[in-house]
Amino acid sequence: MVATMWTIWSRRNQIRVQQHDYPISQVVPNARQALFVSHRANRAQQSPATVSSTNRVTWIPPPTNSLKINFDGALFKDINKAGLGVVIRNENGQVLTSLSEQIQLPFSSNLVEAIAVARAITFAHGLSLSNYILEGDSDVVINALKRNDESLSSFDHILASAKSLTDVNCITFSHTHRIGNTVAHNQAKHARHVIGFKVWMEDVPPHLHSVLFIDYG
Repeated sequence: MVATMWTIWSRRNQIRVQQHDYPISQVVPNARQALFVSHRANRAQQSPATVSSTNRVTWIPPPTNSLKINFDGALFKDINKAGLGVVIRNENGQVLTSLSEQIQLPFSSNLVEAIAVARAITFAHGLSLSNYILEGDSDVVINALKRNDESLSSFDHILASAKSLTDVNCITFSHTHRIGNTVAHNQAKHARHVIGFKVWMEDVPPHLHSVLFIDYG
């Protein structure tokens, strides 16, 4: 019942913002798929061979009345492109907006992550957001963001330019592991199928509903 109601709510949001929506006949199948993925993930967590729940890192909601912006990058070397993924959620795990963008392939994976950070900050700036947690799974880039001094890294100028748009004292930089960044990671992967960039208001691409459903817990 919860999965069905959540799927109906998501479809309503797509119609409201005039995005392409799937037929209403797909609501129940999509809800069943999300529930199946959720049950499969739960069984995997309960398996003796898996890592204990105390060591399992998942997406952690921000404090009350706060926002968390997750970002990630993906490489598509076969088409000489890269993808950027950004998702903004509140303390209840609800999506305010998400983005997928395709760019030319830079010369290093760290540079892709740095561009993804810059895109997340400019995206937030465009939405007039100034106080939030910025989270990604690249410890190199997150550590660079936390530094106040300049470095000689190949992407420092990108970070400096993005940080100049806002008061960095109002941003908390947080590192997580890939499993705690799955929605943003899949948004970045989806950029393979995007020309330029695409934004979803109060939603993510329909095929990522099951990933988001698991993140909701």
